[in-house]
Amino acid sequence: MSMKRSPVLQYLVIVLLSALLAIVLAEAYLSHRASSRLTLPFYNELYPYVMFRPHASATYETGDTHEMSHHTRRILHYTNADGFRVASPGYEMPRQKPAGQLRVAFLGASAVQLGSTFETTLPGSMKRLLQKRFPGRDIEVINAAIQSCVSRQSIAHLVFTLADYSPDIVVLYDGVNDIGLPLTYESRPNFPYNFQTMTEAWDAYREQLQAPLWRLMLDRSRLFAALKTRWSGEAGATTATTVVLGLNKAPNAVTAEFVIENPDFVREHIAAYLTNWRQLVELSKAFGYKSVCVLQPTGGLEPGYALPLTMRDFHLSEQNAVRWMEAFSLLYQEADRQIEDLRAEYPEAVFLNLRDYLSPAKDYYWDLVHVYDETNMKLAERIYQDMDNFVSAAADEAAAYAPAGRR
Repeated sequence: MSMKRSPVLQYLVIVLLSALLAIVLAEAYLSHRASSRLTLPFYNELYPYVMFRPHASATYETGDTHEMSHHTRRILHYTNADGFRVASPGYEMPRQKPAGQLRVAFLGASAVQLGSTFETTLPGSMKRLLQKRFPGRDIEVINAAIQSCVSRQSIAHLVFTLADYSPDIVVLYDGVNDIGLPLTYESRPNFPYNFQTMTEAWDAYREQLQAPLWRLMLDRSRLFAALKTRWSGEAGATTATTVVLGLNKAPNAVTAEFVIENPDFVREHIAAYLTNWRQLVELSKAFGYKSVCVLQPTGGLEPGYALPLTMRDFHLSEQNAVRWMEAFSLLYQEADRQIEDLRAEYPEAVFLNLRDYLSPAKDYYWDLVHVYDETNMKLAERIYQDMDNFVSAAADEAAAYAPAGRR
Protein backbone atom coordinates (compact mmCIF):
# COMPACT_ATOMS: atom_id res chain seq x y z
CA MET A 1 0.00 0.00 0.00
CA SER A 2 1.60 3.29 -1.11
CA MET A 3 1.74 6.26 1.18
CA LYS A 4 0.04 9.45 0.05
CA ARG A 5 2.07 12.64 0.25
CA SER A 6 0.75 15.33 2.51
CA PRO A 7 -0.87 18.20 0.56
CA VAL A 8 1.05 20.64 2.78
CA LEU A 9 4.34 19.03 1.79
CA GLN A 10 3.39 19.14 -1.88
CA TYR A 11 2.49 22.81 -1.65
CA LEU A 12 5.75 23.52 0.18
CA VAL A 13 7.79 21.80 -2.54
CA ILE A 14 5.93 23.72 -5.23
CA VAL A 15 6.49 27.04 -3.42
CA LEU A 16 10.20 26.34 -2.94
CA LEU A 17 10.69 25.29 -6.56
CA SER A 18 8.74 28.34 -7.74
CA ALA A 19 10.86 30.63 -5.56
CA LEU A 20 14.06 29.02 -6.85
CA LEU A 21 12.87 29.40 -10.44
CA ALA A 22 11.97 33.05 -9.79
CA ILE A 23 15.44 33.74 -8.36
CA VAL A 24 17.13 32.06 -11.33
CA LEU A 25 15.01 34.04 -13.77
CA ALA A 26 15.67 37.29 -11.88
CA GLU A 27 19.42 36.63 -11.91
CA ALA A 28 19.31 35.86 -15.62
CA TYR A 29 17.30 39.01 -16.35
CA LEU A 30 19.56 41.26 -14.27
CA SER A 31 22.67 39.74 -15.84
CA HIS A 32 21.24 40.32 -19.30
CA ARG A 33 20.25 43.93 -18.57
CA ALA A 34 23.36 44.87 -16.59
CA SER A 35 26.28 46.70 -18.13
CA SER A 36 29.37 44.60 -18.55
CA ARG A 37 31.53 44.60 -15.45
CA LEU A 38 34.54 46.84 -15.66
CA THR A 39 37.79 44.96 -16.11
CA LEU A 40 40.61 46.91 -14.50
CA PRO A 41 43.79 46.52 -16.55
CA PHE A 42 47.00 46.04 -14.62
CA TYR A 43 50.06 47.02 -16.62
CA ASN A 44 52.67 47.08 -13.88
CA GLU A 45 54.24 44.92 -11.24
CA LEU A 46 53.97 45.58 -7.51
CA TYR A 47 57.12 47.11 -6.10
CA PRO A 48 58.24 48.44 -2.70
CA TYR A 49 57.83 52.17 -2.05
CA VAL A 50 56.33 53.13 -5.43
CA MET A 51 53.42 50.63 -5.38
CA PHE A 52 53.61 50.23 -9.14
CA ARG A 53 56.64 49.82 -11.36
CA PRO A 54 56.66 49.03 -15.09
CA HIS A 55 57.77 45.56 -16.08
CA ALA A 56 61.54 45.54 -16.50
CA SER A 57 63.33 44.40 -19.67
CA ALA A 58 59.99 43.68 -21.30
CA THR A 59 58.88 43.46 -24.92
CA TYR A 60 55.32 44.06 -26.09
CA GLU A 61 54.49 44.12 -29.77
CA THR A 62 51.03 44.06 -31.28
CA GLY A 63 50.01 42.53 -34.57
CA ASP A 64 47.22 45.04 -35.00
CA THR A 65 47.35 48.81 -35.27
CA HIS A 66 45.89 51.14 -32.66
CA GLU A 67 43.67 54.20 -32.59
CA MET A 68 46.48 56.35 -31.15
CA SER A 69 48.14 56.24 -34.59
CA HIS A 70 44.84 56.43 -36.48
CA HIS A 71 45.40 52.71 -37.06
CA THR A 72 48.53 53.28 -39.14
CA ARG A 73 51.14 51.73 -36.79
CA ARG A 74 51.60 48.67 -34.64
CA ILE A 75 52.54 49.22 -31.00
CA LEU A 76 56.21 48.47 -30.29
CA HIS A 77 56.89 48.75 -26.58
CA TYR A 78 60.19 47.95 -24.85
CA THR A 79 61.58 48.66 -21.38
CA ASN A 80 65.04 48.63 -19.84
CA ALA A 81 66.18 47.05 -16.58
CA ASP A 82 64.46 49.79 -14.54
CA GLY A 83 61.20 49.72 -16.47
CA PHE A 84 61.85 52.90 -18.48
CA ARG A 85 60.38 52.79 -21.95
CA VAL A 86 63.14 52.70 -24.56
CA ALA A 87 63.41 52.73 -28.33
CA SER A 88 64.42 49.10 -28.90
CA PRO A 89 65.16 45.83 -27.06
CA GLY A 90 68.48 46.00 -25.28
CA TYR A 91 68.73 49.78 -25.71
CA GLU A 92 71.79 50.98 -23.81
CA MET A 93 71.08 53.59 -21.15
CA PRO A 94 73.74 53.46 -18.45
CA ARG A 95 72.88 54.90 -15.07
CA GLN A 96 76.18 56.77 -15.11
CA LYS A 97 75.60 59.72 -17.41
CA PRO A 98 78.28 59.92 -20.12
CA ALA A 99 80.40 63.06 -20.09
CA GLY A 100 78.86 65.74 -22.27
CA GLN A 101 75.41 64.17 -22.44
CA LEU A 102 72.26 66.24 -21.87
CA ARG A 103 69.64 64.23 -19.99
CA VAL A 104 65.99 65.19 -19.69
CA ALA A 105 63.61 62.88 -17.81
CA PHE A 106 59.82 62.70 -17.84
CA LEU A 107 57.75 61.45 -14.92
CA GLY A 108 54.03 60.83 -15.17
CA ALA A 109 51.42 58.23 -16.00
CA SER A 110 50.00 56.80 -19.22
CA ALA A 111 49.92 60.15 -21.03
CA VAL A 112 53.75 60.08 -20.86
CA GLN A 113 54.23 56.35 -21.18
CA LEU A 114 52.00 55.70 -24.19
CA GLY A 115 52.69 56.06 -27.89
CA SER A 116 52.86 53.59 -30.76
CA THR A 117 56.65 53.65 -30.50
CA PHE A 118 59.09 55.34 -28.16
CA GLU A 119 59.68 58.03 -30.79
CA THR A 120 55.99 58.98 -30.78
CA THR A 121 55.66 59.26 -26.99
CA LEU A 122 55.98 62.67 -25.37
CA PRO A 123 59.59 61.98 -24.22
CA GLY A 124 60.45 60.53 -27.62
CA SER A 125 59.01 63.59 -29.33
CA MET A 126 61.04 65.83 -27.03
CA LYS A 127 64.18 63.91 -27.91
CA ARG A 128 63.58 64.40 -31.64
CA LEU A 129 62.94 68.09 -31.02
CA LEU A 130 66.13 68.56 -28.98
CA GLN A 131 68.23 66.69 -31.53
CA LYS A 132 66.95 69.12 -34.15
CA ARG A 133 67.68 72.13 -31.92
CA PHE A 134 71.16 70.86 -30.96
CA PRO A 135 72.42 68.86 -33.94
CA GLY A 136 75.31 66.53 -33.30
CA ARG A 137 74.93 66.66 -29.51
CA ASP A 138 74.57 63.65 -27.22
CA ILE A 139 70.99 63.87 -25.92
CA GLU A 140 69.01 61.36 -23.89
CA VAL A 141 65.36 61.77 -22.91
CA ILE A 142 64.14 59.25 -20.34
CA ASN A 143 60.57 57.97 -20.27
CA ALA A 144 60.16 57.12 -16.57
CA ALA A 145 56.36 57.06 -16.60
CA ILE A 146 54.20 54.45 -14.88
CA GLN A 147 50.75 53.70 -16.23
CA SER A 148 47.89 54.43 -13.79
CA CYS A 149 50.14 56.10 -11.22
CA VAL A 150 49.58 59.36 -9.39
CA SER A 151 52.19 62.04 -8.80
CA ARG A 152 53.14 60.83 -5.30
CA GLN A 153 54.29 57.57 -6.90
CA SER A 154 56.24 59.56 -9.48
CA ILE A 155 58.12 61.35 -6.69
CA ALA A 156 58.96 58.03 -5.05
CA HIS A 157 60.05 56.67 -8.45
CA LEU A 158 62.34 59.69 -8.78
CA VAL A 159 63.97 59.11 -5.42
CA PHE A 160 64.40 55.35 -5.65
CA THR A 161 65.18 54.90 -9.35
CA LEU A 162 65.37 57.92 -11.63
CA ALA A 163 67.81 59.92 -9.48
CA ASP A 164 70.47 57.26 -10.18
CA TYR A 165 70.48 58.44 -13.83
CA SER A 166 71.48 62.03 -12.87
CA PRO A 167 69.03 63.91 -15.13
CA ASP A 168 69.72 67.59 -15.85
CA ILE A 169 66.01 68.42 -16.15
CA VAL A 170 63.02 66.55 -14.70
CA VAL A 171 59.57 67.13 -16.16
CA LEU A 172 56.62 66.02 -14.03
CA TYR A 173 53.68 65.77 -16.44
CA ASP A 174 50.54 64.80 -14.57
CA GLY A 175 47.18 65.90 -13.21
CA VAL A 176 44.45 63.76 -14.73
CA ASN A 177 44.85 60.79 -12.38
CA ASP A 178 45.37 63.01 -9.32
CA ILE A 179 42.50 65.38 -9.98
CA GLY A 180 40.32 62.52 -11.20
CA LEU A 181 40.63 60.41 -8.04
CA PRO A 182 37.16 61.38 -6.70
CA LEU A 183 35.56 59.73 -9.75
CA THR A 184 37.33 56.44 -9.04
CA TYR A 185 36.84 53.93 -6.28
CA GLU A 186 39.67 55.64 -4.37
CA SER A 187 39.18 59.32 -3.62
CA ARG A 188 41.92 59.90 -1.03
CA PRO A 189 44.54 62.22 -2.50
CA ASN A 190 47.97 60.73 -3.18
CA PHE A 191 46.69 57.16 -2.90
CA PRO A 192 47.48 54.97 -5.91
CA TYR A 193 44.84 55.10 -8.60
CA ASN A 194 41.98 52.74 -7.67
CA PHE A 195 43.86 51.60 -4.56
CA GLN A 196 40.55 50.91 -2.80
CA THR A 197 39.56 48.64 -5.68
CA MET A 198 42.74 46.62 -5.24
CA THR A 199 42.03 46.36 -1.51
CA GLU A 200 38.53 45.09 -2.22
CA ALA A 201 39.86 42.66 -4.81
CA TRP A 202 42.40 41.26 -2.36
CA ASP A 203 39.77 40.89 0.35
CA ALA A 204 37.48 39.14 -2.13
CA TYR A 205 40.29 36.74 -3.05
CA ARG A 206 40.90 35.87 0.59
CA GLU A 207 37.20 35.40 1.18
CA GLN A 208 37.12 32.73 -1.51
CA LEU A 209 39.34 30.64 0.74
CA GLN A 210 37.49 31.43 3.95
CA ALA A 211 33.82 32.25 3.36
CA PRO A 212 31.08 29.62 3.28
CA LEU A 213 29.50 28.78 -0.06
CA TRP A 214 26.20 30.52 0.72
CA ARG A 215 28.04 33.79 1.41
CA LEU A 216 29.96 33.61 -1.86
CA MET A 217 26.73 32.98 -3.76
CA LEU A 218 25.12 36.04 -2.15
CA ASP A 219 28.14 38.23 -2.89
CA ARG A 220 27.98 37.28 -6.56
CA SER A 221 24.21 37.68 -6.81
CA ARG A 222 23.04 40.73 -8.75
CA LEU A 223 19.56 40.29 -7.28
CA PHE A 224 20.89 40.42 -3.72
CA ALA A 225 23.04 43.47 -4.57
CA ALA A 226 20.04 45.25 -6.10
CA LEU A 227 17.81 44.46 -3.10
CA LYS A 228 20.53 45.47 -0.65
CA THR A 229 21.00 48.81 -2.42
CA ARG A 230 17.25 49.46 -2.34
CA TRP A 231 16.93 48.48 1.33
CA SER A 232 19.91 50.60 2.39
CA GLY A 233 18.66 53.64 0.52
CA GLU A 234 22.02 54.09 -1.26
CA ALA A 235 20.64 54.13 -4.80
CA GLY A 236 22.43 56.85 -6.75
CA ALA A 237 24.93 57.41 -3.93
CA THR A 238 27.75 55.35 -5.38
CA THR A 239 30.59 56.38 -7.60
CA ALA A 240 30.69 55.34 -11.21
CA THR A 241 33.25 52.62 -10.72
CA THR A 242 31.58 50.93 -7.74
CA VAL A 243 28.35 50.58 -9.68
CA VAL A 244 30.11 48.92 -12.60
CA LEU A 245 32.10 46.60 -10.39
CA GLY A 246 28.94 45.53 -8.59
CA LEU A 247 30.57 46.31 -5.24
CA ASN A 248 29.09 48.18 -2.35
CA LYS A 249 29.84 51.85 -1.90
CA ALA A 250 33.37 52.09 -0.55
CA PRO A 251 34.12 54.17 2.55
CA ASN A 252 36.49 56.34 0.49
CA ALA A 253 34.13 56.94 -2.42
CA VAL A 254 32.52 60.34 -2.88
CA THR A 255 29.79 61.61 -5.17
CA ALA A 256 29.84 64.49 -7.62
CA GLU A 257 27.42 66.37 -5.36
CA PHE A 258 29.85 66.02 -2.47
CA VAL A 259 32.63 67.60 -4.51
CA ILE A 260 30.39 70.41 -5.79
CA GLU A 261 29.00 71.26 -2.37
CA ASN A 262 32.28 71.14 -0.40
CA PRO A 263 34.77 73.85 -1.38
CA ASP A 264 37.03 72.79 1.50
CA PHE A 265 37.34 69.31 -0.02
CA VAL A 266 38.15 70.83 -3.42
CA ARG A 267 40.82 73.10 -1.97
CA GLU A 268 42.41 70.40 0.19
CA HIS A 269 42.33 67.78 -2.58
CA ILE A 270 44.21 70.04 -5.00
CA ALA A 271 46.63 71.20 -2.29
CA ALA A 272 47.46 67.57 -1.48
CA TYR A 273 48.09 66.85 -5.16
CA LEU A 274 50.33 69.89 -5.64
CA THR A 275 52.45 69.01 -2.60
CA ASN A 276 54.12 66.64 -5.05
CA TRP A 277 55.07 69.55 -7.30
CA ARG A 278 56.60 71.20 -4.24
CA GLN A 279 58.52 68.03 -3.45
CA LEU A 280 59.87 67.84 -6.99
CA VAL A 281 61.26 71.37 -6.66
CA GLU A 282 62.63 70.81 -3.16
CA LEU A 283 64.33 67.56 -4.17
CA SER A 284 66.05 69.36 -7.03
CA LYS A 285 68.30 71.02 -4.47
CA ALA A 286 69.61 67.62 -3.43
CA PHE A 287 69.78 65.95 -6.84
CA GLY A 288 70.88 68.92 -8.93
CA TYR A 289 68.24 68.97 -11.67
CA LYS A 290 65.97 71.74 -12.95
CA SER A 291 62.25 71.29 -12.25
CA VAL A 292 59.42 71.53 -14.77
CA CYS A 293 55.85 70.78 -13.61
CA VAL A 294 53.11 70.47 -16.22
CA LEU A 295 49.37 70.16 -15.65
CA GLN A 296 48.54 67.94 -18.59
CA PRO A 297 45.72 68.84 -20.98
CA THR A 298 42.42 67.02 -20.86
CA GLY A 299 39.49 66.61 -23.20
CA GLY A 300 37.26 65.83 -20.24
CA LEU A 301 36.11 69.41 -19.77
CA GLU A 302 34.83 70.04 -23.30
CA PRO A 303 31.09 69.19 -23.01
CA GLY A 304 30.30 68.24 -26.58
CA TYR A 305 33.27 65.90 -26.76
CA ALA A 306 33.51 64.66 -23.18
CA LEU A 307 29.92 63.95 -22.23
CA PRO A 308 29.33 60.85 -24.38
CA LEU A 309 32.79 59.47 -23.57
CA THR A 310 32.30 60.02 -19.84
CA MET A 311 28.99 58.17 -20.01
CA ARG A 312 30.59 55.34 -21.98
CA ASP A 313 33.88 54.96 -20.11
CA PHE A 314 32.44 55.26 -16.59
CA HIS A 315 29.00 53.75 -17.29
CA LEU A 316 27.21 56.87 -16.07
CA SER A 317 23.80 58.22 -16.84
CA GLU A 318 23.76 61.54 -18.68
CA GLN A 319 22.68 63.35 -15.52
CA ASN A 320 25.51 61.87 -13.44
CA ALA A 321 28.06 62.52 -16.18
CA VAL A 322 27.04 66.18 -16.33
CA ARG A 323 27.39 66.50 -12.56
CA TRP A 324 30.85 64.93 -12.60
CA MET A 325 31.94 67.34 -15.33
CA GLU A 326 30.76 70.19 -13.11
CA ALA A 327 32.75 68.74 -10.21
CA PHE A 328 35.90 68.46 -12.32
CA SER A 329 35.52 72.02 -13.55
CA LEU A 330 35.65 73.16 -9.91
CA LEU A 331 38.70 71.01 -9.21
CA TYR A 332 40.57 72.33 -12.23
CA GLN A 333 39.66 75.94 -11.42
CA GLU A 334 41.16 75.43 -7.98
CA ALA A 335 44.27 73.92 -9.57
CA ASP A 336 44.59 77.04 -11.74
CA ARG A 337 44.65 79.24 -8.64
CA GLN A 338 47.10 77.12 -6.67
CA ILE A 339 49.51 76.76 -9.59
CA GLU A 340 49.70 80.56 -9.80
CA ASP A 341 50.66 80.60 -6.12
CA LEU A 342 53.43 78.09 -6.79
CA ARG A 343 54.85 80.27 -9.55
CA ALA A 344 55.26 83.11 -7.08
CA GLU A 345 56.73 80.82 -4.41
CA TYR A 346 59.27 79.03 -6.62
CA PRO A 347 60.51 81.38 -9.35
CA GLU A 348 63.43 79.03 -10.06
CA ALA A 349 61.08 76.33 -11.42
CA VAL A 350 58.77 76.16 -14.43
CA PHE A 351 55.05 75.62 -13.83
CA LEU A 352 53.01 75.12 -16.97
CA ASN A 353 49.23 74.80 -17.09
CA LEU A 354 48.13 73.10 -20.33
CA ARG A 355 44.61 72.21 -19.19
CA ASP A 356 42.84 73.74 -22.22
CA TYR A 357 45.76 73.69 -24.64
CA LEU A 358 44.36 71.10 -27.06
CA SER A 359 41.12 72.32 -28.60
CA PRO A 360 38.94 71.16 -30.23
CA ALA A 361 39.42 67.92 -28.36
CA LYS A 362 38.31 65.66 -31.22
CA ASP A 363 41.37 66.72 -33.24
CA TYR A 364 43.88 65.67 -30.59
CA TYR A 365 42.50 62.95 -28.29
CA TRP A 366 41.56 59.34 -28.95
CA ASP A 367 39.78 59.16 -25.57
CA LEU A 368 39.22 61.59 -22.70
CA VAL A 369 42.90 62.11 -21.84
CA HIS A 370 45.21 60.27 -24.27
CA VAL A 371 46.39 62.01 -27.42
CA TYR A 372 47.25 60.84 -30.91
CA ASP A 373 50.89 60.12 -31.68
CA GLU A 374 51.47 63.31 -33.68
CA THR A 375 50.00 65.45 -30.89
CA ASN A 376 52.90 64.56 -28.62
CA MET A 377 55.23 66.64 -30.82
CA LYS A 378 52.89 69.62 -30.47
CA LEU A 379 53.03 69.18 -26.69
CA ALA A 380 56.82 68.78 -26.71
CA GLU A 381 57.19 72.04 -28.63
CA ARG A 382 54.95 73.84 -26.15
CA ILE A 383 56.82 72.51 -23.11
CA TYR A 384 60.15 73.35 -24.73
CA GLN A 385 59.10 77.00 -25.05
CA ASP A 386 58.91 77.36 -21.28
CA MET A 387 62.02 75.36 -20.40
CA ASP A 388 64.21 76.70 -23.22
CA ASN A 389 66.48 78.53 -20.78
CA PHE A 390 66.95 75.36 -18.72
CA VAL A 391 67.81 73.31 -21.80
CA SER A 392 70.26 75.87 -23.21
CA ALA A 393 72.08 76.23 -19.89
CA ALA A 394 72.24 72.46 -19.32
CA ALA A 395 73.40 71.88 -22.91
CA ASP A 396 76.18 74.45 -22.54
CA GLU A 397 77.30 72.92 -19.26
CA ALA A 398 77.29 69.42 -20.76
CA ALA A 399 79.29 70.64 -23.74
CA ALA A 400 82.00 71.91 -21.45
CA TYR A 401 82.58 68.34 -20.24
CA ALA A 402 82.13 66.59 -23.57
CA PRO A 403 85.09 64.62 -24.95
CA ALA A 404 86.94 66.19 -27.82
CA GLY A 405 85.05 65.79 -31.08
CA ARG A 406 81.64 65.60 -29.39
CA ARG A 407 81.15 69.29 -28.56
